[in-house]
Amino acid sequence: MRSNSSLDGWNLSRIAQRCGTLNEAIGSQGPENPRMSSVKQFVGYVFIGAVASVSSIQTAQAQVQAPTVAGVVVNSAGQTVQTPTLVPPGKTAPPGGISYVQTSSNASALEVYTDGFLFCGNPLLGSTPATLITAHEDQSFSPAHPWFFQNAADVPLVSYTGGVLSVNRDSAGAHWTTLICQGVGAAGDAPTGLTDGIFDNGWESTTATNYNHLVNWIPPAGFDWNTPDWTKVPTNPCISTVAQPVRVVETAACAAVTGVRPASTAGLGVRAGTIWTATDATHFTYLFRVDARYGAQPTQAPTQFQLPTPASTSASTAPNGEAFFISDAYDSAFLTATGQYCFLTTLPTALNSSVCTGAQIYALPLTYRTTVSPPPVGSGSTSFYVAVVRSIGQNTHTNFTTPVVGVSILVDPALVTSGGNQFSGDDVAFGFMPGSTGFPWMVGQ
Repeated sequence: MRSNSSLDGWNLSRIAQRCGTLNEAIGSQGPENPRMSSVKQFVGYVFIGAVASVSSIQTAQAQVQAPTVAGVVVNSAGQTVQTPTLVPPGKTAPPGGISYVQTSSNASALEVYTDGFLFCGNPLLGSTPATLITAHEDQSFSPAHPWFFQNAADVPLVSYTGGVLSVNRDSAGAHWTTLICQGVGAAGDAPTGLTDGIFDNGWESTTATNYNHLVNWIPPAGFDWNTPDWTKVPTNPCISTVAQPVRVVETAACAAVTGVRPASTAGLGVRAGTIWTATDATHFTYLFRVDARYGAQPTQAPTQFQLPTPASTSASTAPNGEAFFISDAYDSAFLTATGQYCFLTTLPTALNSSVCTGAQIYALPLTYRTTVSPPPVGSGSTSFYVAVVRSIGQNTHTNFTTPVVGVSILVDPALVTSGGNQFSGDDVAFGFMPGSTGFPWMVGQ
């Protein structure tokens, strides 16, 4: 983590099995007050149990009592603040999950502990010179395993009001920039697949409720998420048919990253709740499916498997399509930053470190922006597989109920404000050690 005496730091982290810390560097003028919106720089970190050095901000008032924070919201993605039960050696658990301490004669640092994963990125690049960095630590290991996340940026507004610490959000709602985040619970659960909520059956099990939030589909009579037949689950979340209707009809755009496994017919796949993984002595390989669409949701359109088109990084909306951002995060105690990835249009029958043989190979990190264009410029939708081959480091990952990697797809925020990607439960997926059934609530992988 960076430390700079001219910046302020806010740590957001979940202290349990996994957590996150967000250091936000913001500028403030005059005496401290509960609303600070003059942002000069923003640096975020997410940890589970270990908090590194925090940045600081110049303030006119050196010491301020910490406010009470009940939640943290980035745009529309929220996390709940909690008092940590596990803290790094040498640190004391702050009451209420927040501490605000003086770091120098003219600077202070704020640390906030929150629950869950937070995937952030910029489908298009903005002009605000600010950086957001998120990470996690898996505390089922001792010492804990830190995660590495890709950076994000474009943070012109940070405020505190009504017990909520808000990033790019004010009393009028989300202040949309090119930054967009997707929050996920510590157990890989989405509180709801929709920003506006989905009505649940109160009698359903945790397994059924979570899958309903992560899979945009209305199961037929007799289907049971507690004993799922994955061959019946749609492989393309962005297409709704009479036989496989969706719960939320996407009228403007759709994006999803999903797990998949080989089917009996070569080249086809079966939906899965976790992404496909394989490992050997030197590499950890993972593969997931991406589906993206720009425009109204078709009812009988075929899946268009094709290699993705690189997107422009302009901050303005591309006239011939919309931008989607694909990235990953991983257990950096087990895996390294070294490796490669590729795009495939056919699902391999087996997964190993040679999966990208014959394909165009890209060096990590996985930070890929792609454009989907409507006819006649493009097909209006695309589907492809992403395979990542990452080198293994010095440690092992022996826990089968905590993930090794996570992947996400994020949609241009301008498109979201226009009604695109209203079902976001399938914007994030996780991969575990081979043989794992996923998070404890998951079954039938």
